[in-house]
Amino acid sequence: MSNRAQPTLWKRLLSQPRLFGVVLAIGVLILWSVSRSFTSDRLPDFSQYERTDEKKEAFFSYLAPHVDEANAAILKDREKLLEIRTDVDPSEEPGHFDAKWVHEKLAQYEFDPVEKISDETLRQLAQRMDIVPPSMVLAQAAVESAWGTSRFAREGNNLFGMRTYEPGTGMVPKRRAAGATWEVAAYDTVTGGLAAYIHNLNTHGPYIRLRASRASLRKQNKPIRGGALVDGLRSYSEQGYEYVAKIRGMISSNNLEQYDG
Repeated sequence: MSNRAQPTLWKRLLSQPRLFGVVLAIGVLILWSVSRSFTSDRLPDFSQYERTDEKKEAFFSYLAPHVDEANAAILKDREKLLEIRTDVDPSEEPGHFDAKWVHEKLAQYEFDPVEKISDETLRQLAQRMDIVPPSMVLAQAAVESAWGTSRFAREGNNLFGMRTYEPGTGMVPKRRAAGATWEVAAYDTVTGGLAAYIHNLNTHGPYIRLRASRASLRKQNKPIRGGALVDGLRSYSEQGYEYVAKIRGMISSNNLEQYDG
């Protein structure tokens, strides 16, 4: 047996530059992924910014990538749905695997179960399965969470004033009316709160007008802008049209449609 010391793994890597480069790249990617997983859903302390312009910039810069990721996931599903609708004759049903996927999405978007998947079923699903324009998301988040500084944002990752009607599952507002039982919903992550907000707009009855306006823009091949959909938020707040005007003003004064692509 040789007594010569065996080269260490590190020395072997250094002696093979190409292999070393690959290993280094993988290491950087792993560190980036781990770092991102720990930081992307941690709401920053926006109260640290004394200047309003700095607070706004920090808030929008933090939230915009989350919105883009959520919309990208929806668009991926929507693309598949539209492909299914294009490939299937209107008088026929999708194949087994496509039908299974459609049934899963119908449940996800809160449709009643259907025995037969018709073209009308696919059309209605497509009307719900679509993006919410970033400008509108950012504007509502800023208004509802006081630029991410509200108690519900800090303690419950709730940037959108979302409510829950299951007692004991959320946070009780200090100024809740006597006899009221609703609570402000709490989420484990900012992403979870954002997903719940988007799901609310895409599925619940009060926002039918918003979804119809969005579908109309799609039919005309026009971009989905917040300013074009904001009227559909009248039922989001008890303030009604005053709330709509507030969100529209937030979009306009901060040039938020630049985030709509």
